[in-house]
Amino acid sequence: MAFDQTTRNRLQRFVNDARRVLEEEFTRQLQNDYGMDPNAGSVAELASLRHINDAQRETARILRDTLAHYTASGDMNATQGLGRIVREQAFTVLNRLAALRMAEARGLLVESVGNGFQAKGFQLYARLAGTGLGETGDAYRVYLFSVFDELAQDLPGLFDRYSPQGRLFPREAALLQVLNLINDADIAPLWSEDETIGWIYQYFNSKEERKAMRDASQAPRNSRELAVRNQFFTPRYVVEFLVDNTLGRLWFNATGGATGLRDRCQYLLVKPDETPQAATKLRDPRTLKLLDPACGSMHFGLYAFDLFAEIYREAWVWEQQHGPGSLDVSTQPQAALKALSQTYEDEAAFLRDVPRLIIEHNIYGVDIDPRAAQIASLALWLRAQRAWHDAGVKAKNRPLIGRGHVVAAIAPPAERELRQQFVANLDQRDAELFEKTLQLLKGLPELGVLLQAEKDLPRLTREIYVGKGTGLFAEQEQETWRQAETRLREALLDFSHAAKSTYQARLFAQDALDGLRLIDLARERFDVLVMNPPFGEPARSTKSYLEETLPRSKGNILTQFIERAAQLVRLGGRVGAILSRTCFYLQSFSAFRKSVLAEDLALETFVDLGQGVLDAMVETAAVTWERSHGNADEAIFFRELNRIDKNSGLLESIHLLKSGRDGDNFFRRRVEKFSVFDDMPYVYWINDSIARKIAGHPAVDPLACSIRVGLQTGDDFRFLRLWWEVDSYRIIVPSEKSDVDKLQNECLQSSKGRKWAWYSKTEAASPVLSSIHACVNWLRDGEEIKAFHVGKGDSPSKYVRSENFYFMPALSYMLRSSRLVPYLVPAAVIPTAGRSQVYPSHNNEMWLAALLSSNVATAVARFRGEAFWQPKFQNSMVSAIPYVQPESNDLDEASRIISNVRERMAETFKRDETEILFTFPSLKGMGDTRQPFSRDSLIGATFDERIAHLYGLTSDEFRALQRDHNEALARPSGAEEADEDDGEQSEESVGNGDSMVDESSSNQSWAVGVAFGRFDWRLATGERTAPAEPAPFDPLPAKSPGMVPDGATPFHTLAGILVDDPGHPHDLARLVEEVLSRVEVPVPEDVRRWLQRDFFAFHLQRYSKSRRKAPIYWPLSTTSGSYTLWVYYPSLTSQTLYTAINDFVEPKLKQVGADVTALRNKGSARTRDDEKQFEALQAFELELIELRDTLLKLAPTYKPNHDDGVQISAAPLWPLFRHKPWQKVLKDTWAKLEKGDYDWAHLAMNYWPERVREKCKTDKSLAIAHGLESLYIEPEAAPKKTRGRKKGE
Repeated sequence: MAFDQTTRNRLQRFVNDARRVLEEEFTRQLQNDYGMDPNAGSVAELASLRHINDAQRETARILRDTLAHYTASGDMNATQGLGRIVREQAFTVLNRLAALRMAEARGLLVESVGNGFQAKGFQLYARLAGTGLGETGDAYRVYLFSVFDELAQDLPGLFDRYSPQGRLFPREAALLQVLNLINDADIAPLWSEDETIGWIYQYFNSKEERKAMRDASQAPRNSRELAVRNQFFTPRYVVEFLVDNTLGRLWFNATGGATGLRDRCQYLLVKPDETPQAATKLRDPRTLKLLDPACGSMHFGLYAFDLFAEIYREAWVWEQQHGPGSLDVSTQPQAALKALSQTYEDEAAFLRDVPRLIIEHNIYGVDIDPRAAQIASLALWLRAQRAWHDAGVKAKNRPLIGRGHVVAAIAPPAERELRQQFVANLDQRDAELFEKTLQLLKGLPELGVLLQAEKDLPRLTREIYVGKGTGLFAEQEQETWRQAETRLREALLDFSHAAKSTYQARLFAQDALDGLRLIDLARERFDVLVMNPPFGEPARSTKSYLEETLPRSKGNILTQFIERAAQLVRLGGRVGAILSRTCFYLQSFSAFRKSVLAEDLALETFVDLGQGVLDAMVETAAVTWERSHGNADEAIFFRELNRIDKNSGLLESIHLLKSGRDGDNFFRRRVEKFSVFDDMPYVYWINDSIARKIAGHPAVDPLACSIRVGLQTGDDFRFLRLWWEVDSYRIIVPSEKSDVDKLQNECLQSSKGRKWAWYSKTEAASPVLSSIHACVNWLRDGEEIKAFHVGKGDSPSKYVRSENFYFMPALSYMLRSSRLVPYLVPAAVIPTAGRSQVYPSHNNEMWLAALLSSNVATAVARFRGEAFWQPKFQNSMVSAIPYVQPESNDLDEASRIISNVRERMAETFKRDETEILFTFPSLKGMGDTRQPFSRDSLIGATFDERIAHLYGLTSDEFRALQRDHNEALARPSGAEEADEDDGEQSEESVGNGDSMVDESSSNQSWAVGVAFGRFDWRLATGERTAPAEPAPFDPLPAKSPGMVPDGATPFHTLAGILVDDPGHPHDLARLVEEVLSRVEVPVPEDVRRWLQRDFFAFHLQRYSKSRRKAPIYWPLSTTSGSYTLWVYYPSLTSQTLYTAINDFVEPKLKQVGADVTALRNKGSARTRDDEKQFEALQAFELELIELRDTLLKLAPTYKPNHDDGVQISAAPLWPLFRHKPWQKVLKDTWAKLEKGDYDWAHLAMNYWPERVREKCKTDKSLAIAHGLESLYIEPEAAPKKTRGRKKGE
């Protein structure tokens, strides 16, 4: 059955539930029975456990030895060690039960887990055993243990009940829960599928756990994090494609195409009538070696098993035809392999042994997660059992399978005392070799096969057994090592089995033996390597080692695995991998492409798969190479990026290829042709002619512009404000507009007195004109920010970058989008480091804007994108766009088009009251004025064609060039969304319904602003004309055109406070109705209800941008919300709360008090309605008193400063806000203020002056923030190191 998302979800729920039950059970057992608390990390003395029997005491001792072994290196504390024990015990039990359930489904085992206590196998066992085994639950446990013991002969790593991972077993209640889960009807069909065990392995660690790890650290902090972050199961079709075109291709070539694999392997790329030159001597299949270096659940090995079985059958036939000795065993002379016909009496005996041969000779696997090694061994064993079952081989006639070659890359033993005990009985040189080998294996858990132990062995062997400076022949070195290793293995086995040996000593010896197994594996050379390697940063502890040993692929563990694969595979062998496609496109991987991929590997097939393949937000490609030093023939590229059913599409293209027909979704390209571009991106979808024409033009940077990143504040909450949070007269707005040098100088001079400069950080971009709504603290040329970075130990230039470009007009572009979307950045804006800015050469701004908006620019920028659907447009992608010189009429047309687009986009911002271009909203049913743009072309198809012709492209070539972007636009509905973490909308959301707001709420919100004296209603009535449209690069104003000009009469005179109080002269609801009537807009019937229930949530959402929440209308309410004062933030002063008390609350209290007295004086004459009103008024009076008292308590010390911003200024008032989400934000902010996290704020100085002044002595940035530089004490400079004089001087 297909493992679709629904099926996987069911299996994931099962695994999560089973893990929870087992971990809770084993935590309780450790706490209650064994004196070990995983939560506290405490371990009781063994002697204190007097409530347990002898068997439990032995388990308690073993658990303590296991904990001591886990924590011996010092990398893990007791809490972590006990957590590991719980996790591993739970995983082992789940694996064992799942293994039995899968064996039952395949007919390999009598029903033992299915149906739980009613299982047929157990019922038979119970009848034979009678009542001697106790209650049903006890008898069932004994039965399962007997099954485990039987299976442990073949799979000791999983079923050995005395292994450190298998000491605990759930008690009856928990076991029944797990059995119910495992026998759920929803997952019953899955137990017969090979893939099930792999998904169990992946889902044992949840997505939430992986996310928490990534949130805690960008790079994995240890081997477990590296393993958990990269547990992504490979779909079956990808496995088959990679194995068919590596192992299958190798055998196909060796046999000259005379193999059944030609038809059996549906993904094997075979051209019509392809007949390669057959080998003169066919390889003995026992010498073929396939490695999966990150094997997980061994999915590649399971499918390779089937191919190996066919290869063995064909090898037998070959030898029968060509005679004994006709199979080549020269790659393994030390194995002394006899001819197949001399080893087996007949073909039946041979075929019966093939499953064992495959596991013992052909399939190798390594994983840094011991659980993966456990499950991989199980998967191969189950596959062998199924092969025998299908062939009718009875269990008693099945060969016993040896250990195989699945190795866990675990840490070498760290117990110093045990190491000393062990080496004391060794020859001195063997002891030295052992010590140095353990040191060599130190990084093994994080490195796995990336640890190049085989390269250091010859040196160690020479130094220890022969002496430094003495050379040995390679054969002698290998023989010396083999002999020494044999002695060490024997000594370790003797050590672990010695009479006085502790359980911890057994673990010590076992880990050392596993290390030797890994060294043996690294010394092998493989014919095939297939993998789904990890990606991202390597573990921190291994970074320097990997950069030194794999220098051509440094920076990403994915590329390091590929470089290592080229070392592990023999010439002529094959490498296949599913991996992140980014390494074929990003400029940061160009050196890797031009060295490892070009020099060591010859590309054969490339399937560009994109998203939706792995259970992770990563775009993938399935790739196969031949291990070769020469140039490859044409490679075949398949394009499946925008298909949901990628498997069907791939098979369709393969069918066309095999039949000799052309197809739209596969291409033949020579990789060396990609080097027409310096960074060699794999742009297979364009032909050589297009590539040469594009590459023939110089890049825009530095010819036509400079592309730079700007300022990174290091603490946006501290240094950024939304423009409406600060006083407008404090924003830098130069009067100069045309002379850039004068404008820059004026801005710098203004920064001596004005604190805030416009800052280009934005959360959503749109073509030509985008929202700019943030200001940055740039007082005295950014003095405080620079001091902040110096205080962190950094150079300011590391974060305050490209400073000589500040305040210059520029272009920027949407960070993450399907296409390049440039927009104009006005003068007097400081650039952000979050996205690059393009500074055009003088007088070519409009042409450059048009050029970068063209489809050619998008297509070329996408050559180097890290994602297909919505790449993140980095500096390097834009700077590589080719520049083409315009003709005079092109300049005029470019200016006309860009101006037209800007004018259309401006209509959006003129209707949004949070934008600096705002005039008034869409009144009188005008509807949404947003001007959506065409994603197909920003500048129009005609001008796009014109620009393409300037590059020398024909119409057909231009169409071909646009294919990549056009397919990204045609995103299928089932495609998964990218995991956005940029805090920015994608292009697809800009210009669509996402940004529409409720028109009625928008109009009423504007009317609130008019009532407060913020907005000018006369623009809507035509009594005042809006200011003239600014030129595209003119500096932004400090106030929007829609605001009341300085000195003009507002709609209503007030002192910064309005109230929800019918009949009051400052009643907000009445004023909103008056405003709407004045501009002839229909007045809603429920304005007061809207203000009470809906307005603040709407307002908070609208006035939150770029991760800042900054509402300017503050509802301060009584507990029930029956009385609300609306405070206008821009008018906020230290007297505002007193005004609220004296002008609003006290008069209202007096009025309510009089009403209460009047009703009280009625006495018995009060009617029922009077009584209700009397009770309500009394409650209201108490609430008003509480509000007054709270305001009186706050008022004397409340001295707000607009430079602190809305959130800090509102924090002391948090008890008076009734909107729960906003109240929580403010309460948390107040707690951080009290704690001292925001001591840069003026409010902090106001409340805790002594604490802040003390900090100013050691923190220069704080001293600058509070104007107390005189308090700062410059630390003494560290003394310079001086070189000592040489003797005799």
